[in-house]
Amino acid sequence: MQRRESTLDALNQAGSAGAAGPHPDLPLVSICLPTYKRTTFIREALESALQQTYPNIEIFVNDDTPGDDIRAIVEGYASPRLRYQHNMPAFGFVPKLNNFLSEAKGDWMVILCDDDIFAPQFVERMVDNARRYPEASLLRSRNNRIDLHGQQIQLDPQSPEISSPTRFILDLFRPQSETFWVNLTGFMFRPGQLRTLGGFTDLYAARHADRLAWVQLATLGPVICDQQSLCNIRLHGTSVSSALESGYNDAINATHIAEKKIIGVLDALEGTALDAGQQDEIAKTRQLLGPYINEHIARTLRHSLVAELKKPDGSEDQLRHLRAQWSKLGLPVTRLTRLIFLVSTLPRWMRQPIVNAMLNYKQAYMH
Repeated sequence: MQRRESTLDALNQAGSAGAAGPHPDLPLVSICLPTYKRTTFIREALESALQQTYPNIEIFVNDDTPGDDIRAIVEGYASPRLRYQHNMPAFGFVPKLNNFLSEAKGDWMVILCDDDIFAPQFVERMVDNARRYPEASLLRSRNNRIDLHGQQIQLDPQSPEISSPTRFILDLFRPQSETFWVNLTGFMFRPGQLRTLGGFTDLYAARHADRLAWVQLATLGPVICDQQSLCNIRLHGTSVSSALESGYNDAINATHIAEKKIIGVLDALEGTALDAGQQDEIAKTRQLLGPYINEHIARTLRHSLVAELKKPDGSEDQLRHLRAQWSKLGLPVTRLTRLIFLVSTLPRWMRQPIVNAMLNYKQAYMH
């Protein structure tokens, strides 16, 4: 099989510096790791960043954790490529992301959440793809979803190597079974461009921060997908996307705000000179946006139902009120929703072991 010439190959053939020391001929990439009170997986995340084959990186850890637990882990690696910032008082998740945009030194930036893992060649291949496609707005690879123990759950389906803005945005809103796993981890972009677009949108509990950022950036140029699986996204009960909340109104309002922003992007794209195929992709995205929004609202309500069921003194009136929202809002009733409805009608003493069993079976619950 023919080996593709990489950025490092070209640099070495030109007789530039080797893998040690400064690399002024290579773009600097900032691997930005936000964290808060989670020490379980952060060593794996950090080691995957430190093991990158691409030499010109900084690894920027932005920590909201009280105390020095995370600092001790970071400083234990004693690497000059590591930067550590401790926020007191805490910034919050999305403000940390926007702080990266202003403080990271890289020409390119990629987020690595503190429970995810990059393959050693991730950054090298992203930079190589950026060299081959200088007009790219976003660069990514296929994702591999892993469980609590690092075992594979599912590999993303293949995406086109080059997606136009309208094709990529369409893929963002396809049903999850048909498209890649959308996450903050693993998208490389120019921080100045996202800063100019207003940065990450700070909605309740970081709702839709990833999709809104990638939708906006995608309008600036094609999106490149490396066909290798170079990014491992960990799914587990303490991940941000699987958190249980008893309050749901703020989360639903955030979803409606995100919907308006996405419609605004589609309206702006539609006003540009597009061919018939791109116009069709915008029309299809509009059709998919409604089901996407409804599923996110339904997920929020499911999480609220389970949170209420976990309470020893959970309110029967609140359970009835939550169940009624599906018909009131015209939301889809999935098999998982029906199961949670059934559990919520059982006697209180029967609920807890069933809810605990559901939560322990994380893969079924989170999908």
